[in-house]
Amino acid sequence: MQAIQLLKQEHGKAKAAFQEIETAPATKRGALWEKLRPELEMHEKKEETYLYGPAARDPQADRSLAEWQAAHHREVQEAEGLIKAISHLDPTDSKWLETVKKLHGALEQHIQKEEQDIWPKIERAWGPARLESAGTQMAAMAPGETAAAR
Repeated sequence: MQAIQLLKQEHGKAKAAFQEIETAPATKRGALWEKLRPELEMHEKKEETYLYGPAARDPQADRSLAEWQAAHHREVQEAEGLIKAISHLDPTDSKWLETVKKLHGALEQHIQKEEQDIWPKIERAWGPARLESAGTQMAAMAPGETAAAR
């Protein structure tokens, strides 16, 4: 599967997981979050390693992709701050749910920018074969790689 298709599928899964968390009984939220959190971290690692890093260094690519890599890094740092805050709160507390919703909203904006602006530029620069290769590499990432990379 090509990289952007794979990432779009993951976006759909994350959106559904946030919906489930936000509507779940307070006693179930923590377990749902513990399932989603590593998936979010893995997704970011895939994007950075196989898509944004290489696209930013690609002389054939739109120069705005290099700028996006820096913006992406800032947005990831903000998301990581919210993730850390969530992990220090009690899932049955309203502040926990409020923070999850804040993260969800930030990620929705991030996803919209990727899908509508950034990914079409990468598709134009790379073409199907390179996107397929990046997707294969993404699919092969082992779950433990996010912890080792930090």
